[in-house]
Amino acid sequence: MRLHTLVFGLVVVAVSAAFLWVVSPYAGAILWSVVFAIMFIGMKDRLAARLGGRNSMASLLTLLVIVALVIVPSILLASLVLNEAVQAYQNVSARGVDLNGFVGKLFAAAPDWAQSLLRSVLGSQSEALEKMSRVLTDILSSLSTIALSLGQSAAALVIAFGVALYLTYFLLRDGRSLAEKIATTVPLDREFYDALSKRFVQVIRAMIKGSLVVAAAQGLIGGVIFALLGIPGAALWGTLMGAMSLIPAVGTGIVWIPVALYLLLTGSITQGLILIAAGALIISSVDNILRPILVGRETQMPDPLVLISTLGGIGVAGFNGLIIGPVIAAMFITVWSIAGKAAADQVREDESS
Repeated sequence: MRLHTLVFGLVVVAVSAAFLWVVSPYAGAILWSVVFAIMFIGMKDRLAARLGGRNSMASLLTLLVIVALVIVPSILLASLVLNEAVQAYQNVSARGVDLNGFVGKLFAAAPDWAQSLLRSVLGSQSEALEKMSRVLTDILSSLSTIALSLGQSAAALVIAFGVALYLTYFLLRDGRSLAEKIATTVPLDREFYDALSKRFVQVIRAMIKGSLVVAAAQGLIGGVIFALLGIPGAALWGTLMGAMSLIPAVGTGIVWIPVALYLLLTGSITQGLILIAAGALIISSVDNILRPILVGRETQMPDPLVLISTLGGIGVAGFNGLIIGPVIAAMFITVWSIAGKAAADQVREDESS
């Protein structure tokens, strides 16, 4: 009997591993379908109640709302940003960038203490010019590579979107019954399973609400400020600021500070000062106010852990790591909290006996 049990266990593990291997190309689509279902399940339930319990119709209407509010705006924004990025690449390639003049102004405008700091970081003026040229070349090369890969993988992206939407519909319609089936199938104590699933849903909701709200707010405000200042590629800059705001402790300053410095050193003093003031007082304050409220408190995770898990998730899984990293960190905390509680209860039982 033990041999049969061992063999059956090995078969279960092997088949599960094979299944994960088969679906791994669409892991991102599966992840985001789960995210969409968790975020919009409440809307589906309210629609179903108003439609007299017609769950399938409510799920379809909710899916259309997701397409209208999330998918279509994301595609339009990606198209706009890609066009601006390609245009910027073409402009720089055609006209070039006066890095020599910029570096000269940078060293000339800096006070003595700052010049020594610049030399310690960048080296001499010629060395700084070489480093900046190399960085600019790498950025432009990466930009053209991304644009080319997006064009070549358009069909794969369409398929992935289709898979995500298809799965989202069924998760909205049958997600709760599926979760109950998993709960009765997985060999875990029900209390333990419920704690993990509750934590999983809580972290996803907190990260999506907090991260996306902060990113959208900062990207929108930053893009509007850039547009008002007449800086080309406002949508591109705004998107970059939104993307950087998704990474805790990095923030939008990595985008607007170099741009403001460039404006100051190229003679656009008023624009540079306005951008510095707006960046410090408006753009950055959005992150400082909203992120602790929408993310930190709901996830109940310390900021250093959120930072490390987010960066680690991005390093392992790319954009999907924004969700995967914090979720794994939250599961880690939950599992060890339950294990600690169980160990403490066992010690108390042993002492009482």
